[in-house]
Amino acid sequence: MLLEKRTLTLNDIEAETALVLPERNMMALVTVVITNVLNNLSIDVDVKNNNVAVQVCAVVLLLNTILAGGNELTCTIEQR
Repeated sequence: MLLEKRTLTLNDIEAETALVLPERNMMALVTVVITNVLNNLSIDVDVKNNNVAVQVCAVVLLLNTILAGGNELTCTIEQR
């Protein structure tokens, strides 16, 4: 059985319904928490991608090794 495609008429197109979806707010998937152990200050950085979170922590740990002597900064990734 072979089906033929037919051309849509203006009435066919106007009979279709278009739905408007609400705006989509993307919540952060993970939060990177950077803490200065010496003075207990911390910064929360919300990111939408786990790969970005890992890269942020890698940079923090690198800076910790180079600048801070290796034990002043901590970096954790949390699901919120």
